[in-house]
Amino acid sequence: MVTRSPKDLRPLAVVGSALLALACGHTDPFSTPPFTTDQPFDPTPPVQLTLNQGADRSPSWLPDGSGIIYSSQQLGRPDTDVCLAELPPTGGSQRRLVCDLSRLGSDTNNAIESPVVAADGRLAFLKATSSIGGTNPSRERLAVAPGLDAANATEVQAVPYTPPGEPARSGVQALRWLDPTHLIFVGGLAAIRRACAFCVLDTIATGFKVDILDLAGGTVPSPLAGTEQASGVALGQSADEIYFTLSGDTRVYRRAISTGETAVAHDFGSAGIARDVHVVGGKLAAVVGGRVSFSVDSLLGPVQWDSGGVVHVVDLATDADVALAPGSRLYRRPALAPGADQLVVEGYPLIITPTFPTPDTTVSRSGDIFLFTTP
Repeated sequence: MVTRSPKDLRPLAVVGSALLALACGHTDPFSTPPFTTDQPFDPTPPVQLTLNQGADRSPSWLPDGSGIIYSSQQLGRPDTDVCLAELPPTGGSQRRLVCDLSRLGSDTNNAIESPVVAADGRLAFLKATSSIGGTNPSRERLAVAPGLDAANATEVQAVPYTPPGEPARSGVQALRWLDPTHLIFVGGLAAIRRACAFCVLDTIATGFKVDILDLAGGTVPSPLAGTEQASGVALGQSADEIYFTLSGDTRVYRRAISTGETAVAHDFGSAGIARDVHVVGGKLAAVVGGRVSFSVDSLLGPVQWDSGGVVHVVDLATDADVALAPGSRLYRRPALAPGADQLVVEGYPLIITPTFPTPDTTVSRSGDIFLFTTP
């Protein structure tokens, strides 16, 4: 995370791997488990799967549930790359760590963000490259690899991009496979600025619309009408059904792409703003409430400021809603397992600083990956 003010922090949405060097450690060390173990760092629910002084984020499951992939910043490397990592489904030792994406190797910063695997094993992710010490990516692309070897991926879409008649998209969030030939995601704003002369660089990310990329068509992604200010998107029971959330809105919407028919799937009401939706089978997961607000910035326009919230799981058949115990953390980007019996999520510790007359609570700049059992 990066600082906006002492009481308003939000996760760093990676625009380039160089920015992640600003992250810092945040947790006390656990004892190191034996090499090649399939046991987590801390089995106490919610189970802590990773322990990293850099940022671990954007977890997703392999289609058969046999592993968890995520983005992992490696502060011990000279280039502080954000790498593709894979864990056993129960946690433990990394099975895979893919870092260098350019032929220059450690002479550049490389970032693998929002990795997600299709049913046929192909990997899609956001690929960013910058010079070491740079604050902006010199090159950013959506990429697809035939397997988990991200270094051999094909670039399929440049970022930024501009759909006809639409604002330019400088960032991509919530990347998903819609079907074997289409990717779906939230296209929007990714801006970098300082809140003050001596403040750290702040990366601001917010959504414009749900966009769909045709991998076979070679065209600019197509925006989905009626999804203005989107803050999350997920697949439903078929490639024609999606769920999405909107900035500043407590509701999750269900939509048929072919007809445009849209209905409210669930309203979290007084629990707060909903975002980061994910749906598997008959369960819906979302982040709700917490440290989030929606306002109009004088320079950037409408922006949803988000430091994380509470993970909720909804049974779509009964509309029953269960909030998973938040503990001393805020959460972002839950991903349900293929069987919907578990979910992985980014967790950010709350930091309490003694101040007079009342303590000040902020949120860590770096997160780890946690595992919940769903109701």
